[in-house]
Amino acid sequence: MIREKDILACENGEVTFRDKDAKSGRTETRTLSGPEFLWLLLQHVLPKGFRRARNFGFLHPNRKRLIALLQDLVGGDPTRALAVMKPRPKLTRPCCGGDMRIVKTRVVPPFALPPPVPIGEVADPAVR
Repeated sequence: MIREKDILACENGEVTFRDKDAKSGRTETRTLSGPEFLWLLLQHVLPKGFRRARNFGFLHPNRKRLIALLQDLVGGDPTRALAVMKPRPKLTRPCCGGDMRIVKTRVVPPFALPPPVPIGEVADPAVR
């Protein structure tokens, strides 16, 4: 996130600002065109009605002691649980055989009702 005090100059359609490199942790000065800067900034704006979920509950930054306690209760290293999980099998496109990427998944609530059946039709096509 870019703070207002990190914007150093805005001249000739270009914005100069301080940016912290996520990998190295070093602060560097970057200069971008106005539209590129706005695009970079607007990546951090959520659509109307959405909330940032990472700041709630035990994921709040002030809950480090609680996270450590939960890790102790669960058995320590959370990466061990990831090692036990089976990798998802690759999906291929039926038309060309290329690899498919999962973009969005939908988790069905445990007590979800089946979709309504129109009047005059049988719910299960096998029951005819």
